[in-house]
Amino acid sequence: MAMAAATAMTSCNDKKPSNSMELACDDSFRNIIEQEIEVFEYRYPNNHVLCRYTTQKEALDSLMAGKVKAIVIGRDLTQAEKDKLKSMKMTPRSQKIAVDAIALIVNKENPVEKLSMREIGNILSGETQRWIDVQPDAPDRRINIILDSPGSSLAYYMQDSLLNGRKFGPNVSTVGSVAKVFEAVKKDPANIGIIGVTWLTSDLKESAIAAGEISENLKNDTTAVDGVAINNRLEQSGVKTIGVMRDEFVAYRPYQQYIYDGSYPLTRPIYMIVGSIGGVTGRFYTFVGGVDGQRLIMRTGILPARVPIDIVEIGRE
Repeated sequence: MAMAAATAMTSCNDKKPSNSMELACDDSFRNIIEQEIEVFEYRYPNNHVLCRYTTQKEALDSLMAGKVKAIVIGRDLTQAEKDKLKSMKMTPRSQKIAVDAIALIVNKENPVEKLSMREIGNILSGETQRWIDVQPDAPDRRINIILDSPGSSLAYYMQDSLLNGRKFGPNVSTVGSVAKVFEAVKKDPANIGIIGVTWLTSDLKESAIAAGEISENLKNDTTAVDGVAINNRLEQSGVKTIGVMRDEFVAYRPYQQYIYDGSYPLTRPIYMIVGSIGGVTGRFYTFVGGVDGQRLIMRTGILPARVPIDIVEIGRE
């Protein structure tokens, strides 16, 4: 894979309060965890979560080295990883907090509307390299696959799920962050980006709402998912999603309904993993897996792992 930029890492806070925990989160889950932290810190004003957004690999390495107390990544620990943490006198715990969808995004000028799983695999491997080979009315231009960072959960997922051991082709490059993937697709119709769907459904108006107001709204929230509202946010994102066909007959876009019923094929779990459960770490771990933490996840356009939901039916592709 071409490495266009080094992994981007940021911190939620500059100072380290005494009553705090350190968390490393895969950058593709940033929009989920930022809101969890804001509402948690509103509910527990003396508790602070210091979050570093990085790749899945670096987050996991940080936990195994004892540099952070918790991580959020796209898989659970292996038994060997659990055993190593236990040998370091830790008591690791993990919980699945959500089911995410991987969205394939293109510029709105790109005429391609759907791809099969086989076609996506061939594009990733470099076997298919031009848009005209995918669809006759598409431009005769090279297909550029844009990922966030080498070592990210998105890169691991696409390689493990679609390439069956094959390597990425020469048309795959990385740009350093999910936000930069989004911008690259907006600028060039030949690019196809791979991102977590919450980067498309995050509502900019809602992000400006104070954490206190969001927290209070959760108390009266229902378990119903307004699929239409979430889909409208997706359509207004400035790019368009590619429908994905599992069987080359019916294409689905990454809407909550299709994540929920299993129709959309590109989905993955999100796990929160802690090395120990005490103090602020334990409180935040419990909050994210609790009713209100799960309702926050539901509002981002993906599926919470624990809260029952009702899905509003929408039209199929």
